[in-house]
Amino acid sequence: MMLSRMRWCALTTALALSMVAGSPLAEGANSRALREMQIHKISELGLEIWVENQPAWETELSNKTGHPTFVAQSPDFYHPPVVMTYASWPKEKVQPEFMRDMAITAIRRASENFGLNAAQARGIQPYEASYGELRGYEGTFEGLSDGTPMDVRVFVGQAPGKFPVALSVYTLRGKLGHLKEPLRRGWGGIKYLPR
Repeated sequence: MMLSRMRWCALTTALALSMVAGSPLAEGANSRALREMQIHKISELGLEIWVENQPAWETELSNKTGHPTFVAQSPDFYHPPVVMTYASWPKEKVQPEFMRDMAITAIRRASENFGLNAAQARGIQPYEASYGELRGYEGTFEGLSDGTPMDVRVFVGQAPGKFPVALSVYTLRGKLGHLKEPLRRGWGGIKYLPR
């Protein structure tokens, strides 16, 4: 299910300035050099989404499922190949006491898109997770995309008083551990657009 290499030209991409490791902003507890990121403000999703730009990932707003989904995928020759998807429901709000059950149901249903049957899906045990201001649950499982073995992670959550967001990432089996930094930078940078 690696997506076609179509460029999404409907949005203006703003580039965050890269920082050098020795700058005051880059120093601190983590001492990480900041990287240049693409910043997409997706009004259809009500979200600001950060995507890798070194090298530049390709992005697209898709309506293939009947619901807008922002898709970012690594460029050719990037290892491991990665696809990240972002969806939201700006007109919905899930009460905190219902978030866990809603997230577990959504994660298990999403696993069926990667070839898991209902019994296998029930075996996924989502756990609490957070990315930036989003708080929710995520599940990790093995699946298939076009016959290729994949590792998949799905997160469902929201910020207090905001609408739910669903994130997914998939890559070659055994390679999910290589995505710690792209996930930290990308999913950790998600923000709600002002309404």
